[in-house]
Amino acid sequence: MKRNIVYILIFALAVIITGCEYDNYDEPTSMLTGTVNYNGVAVGVKSGATQLELWQYGYQLRSKIAVHIAQDGTYSARLFDGNYKMVRLAGAPWLTPTDSMDVVVKGNTVFDVPVTPYYTISNETITNSAGVITANCMINKIGTLGITNVQLLIGKTAVVDVTYNAAQTTLTSGLGDLTTSKTLTLTLPDALKALPYVYARLAVRISGVAERYYSPIYKITL
Repeated sequence: MKRNIVYILIFALAVIITGCEYDNYDEPTSMLTGTVNYNGVAVGVKSGATQLELWQYGYQLRSKIAVHIAQDGTYSARLFDGNYKMVRLAGAPWLTPTDSMDVVVKGNTVFDVPVTPYYTISNETITNSAGVITANCMINKIGTLGITNVQLLIGKTAVVDVTYNAAQTTLTSGLGDLTTSKTLTLTLPDALKALPYVYARLAVRISGVAERYYSPIYKITL
């Protein structure tokens, strides 16, 4: 009986010591930040829906680090200093590269991620006239895939996308000719007209691609 008690005490002490060792590990303190961009212009996405992956080499056990991209195309990750591989994943509104990128993290590090979207939105204007929101923009084809539609999305908050919005309208006609500006018009419901302002952005849905390409978000005074 005494022998069993001794064994139990030794085991408990070992667990406590091991737990203390884990607790004493330093937390990562370096911040890796950057912007996913095309020709220096940030690529808008649905917040949290599009990811990058980081892999750190030099360790016996390796696992991926998921890095979420914010709706304005920025990202951040708290990491240990070291050498990483960054992977741009499929399913995003840009061509999927076959190569990874080397990233060296040493203290706070800025690393912008270049991508090539299938489409971009440019020269956009979004205006209000008595509760009628009008958006004009150019749609620019870069990849080889087709385009399904263009959407104007309106939100009550600064988070706006195809899921989080209070009103939307969709343009499906005239997309075979992208040499001219596209116009979308949306009459706000009364509940939104009563607000001092709303947020708006445009989105392009690409054929066969899960995620849309988004414009920046604009605050529209009513």
